[in-house]
Amino acid sequence: MVSYKRRMAITNPIAAKTALRIFLRNQRKQLALEHPEADWMIAEVAREPLARLFPDPAGKVAALYHGLGSEVSPRILADQMREAGWTIALPAVEDAETRRMVFRVWDVSQPLVHDAIGLRGPPPTQAVVLPDLVITPLLAFQRDGLRLGQGGGYYDRALEALRTRKSVVVLGLAYSGQQAENLPHEPHDQRLDAILTEKEYIAVNDMGRPGPP
Repeated sequence: MVSYKRRMAITNPIAAKTALRIFLRNQRKQLALEHPEADWMIAEVAREPLARLFPDPAGKVAALYHGLGSEVSPRILADQMREAGWTIALPAVEDAETRRMVFRVWDVSQPLVHDAIGLRGPPPTQAVVLPDLVITPLLAFQRDGLRLGQGGGYYDRALEALRTRKSVVVLGLAYSGQQAENLPHEPHDQRLDAILTEKEYIAVNDMGRPGPP
């Protein structure tokens, strides 16, 4: 775990985030090389806490993501959750200018298409849904729920809008080596309710805290 307070003498949080992301992307690439087994380990760690958070997932919607580059792949976790009864959705950016991102049902029988910013997601013919659980990628996290993403603000906007409409659990997916301290942040940053790594499930607040077994 690294503290970035001493590493960076940039006081502007936007500038600090930009500079820090370069370091963190390289760090995540190294972690991906060192832990090729992380995706199935994360799926195993997730079984018990998710079963306790959502004892009956039938009819529930979980939004995951299509992993890119060194991001932890959620594919094994998605297959596991689908078998448990979840409806799986993926994010899709509808408007690059407004950075509007929605979640669409993922039908594995249909090919993914490029969205407004060139990322792969379900086609526009798929239904837009309001997830009960959102699993997000990240560059770094703190145990208090602070998340540093890629910098586009798509998840922050989507999560802020979603949280005004319904109760939702936001879970960050990460390598344990992505844990950090003193990350730069801004008031609009949306915090995580829990974090899932190849080593542990971290409940940040009551929303992310599993019930009794």
